[in-house]
Amino acid sequence: MTPTRIIAAITFAEDSLEAAAIAASLAESLGAELVLAGIAPLAADEETDGDGSAPASEQQLVDHLIGTRLEQFRAALAPGIRARTRMTWGPVGAALVSAAVDERADLVVVPSRRESRVAHPLHDRVERYVLHHSDVPVLVVPTSGHAAQELPKAA
Repeated sequence: MTPTRIIAAITFAEDSLEAAAIAASLAESLGAELVLAGIAPLAADEETDGDGSAPASEQQLVDHLIGTRLEQFRAALAPGIRARTRMTWGPVGAALVSAAVDERADLVVVPSRRESRVAHPLHDRVERYVLHHSDVPVLVVPTSGHAAQELPKAA
């Protein structure tokens, strides 16, 4: 079955931009809708509000940074790509799987950083989580872990 809705995460990790660029190209080729999920970590701070959450100003900064990154990526997409954005919070793997369910995605795209055997177990938690918990196919995109050389450009 050809995917009609593809989801990819935009996070603080540079390799998320590489995977999202592949997802954008795939969406364009297939005529699928691209959902870019900006996933903001929950701000950790020694001081918390009464409900145990981080102070609003710190979380607002994190949200703003992810939101800006998300919108910059979306703005750089070619005009023919049908794309929309959404914000979500928490650990990337769990947040992406949850967003994929909410969005009724047919395909989830995740990065997999090429690293040494020693470093690999430290950085593969997201793709492992998504692979084990997603109800839809997952495309694992090998990345360099650096900023994408060729991010999508608006025509």
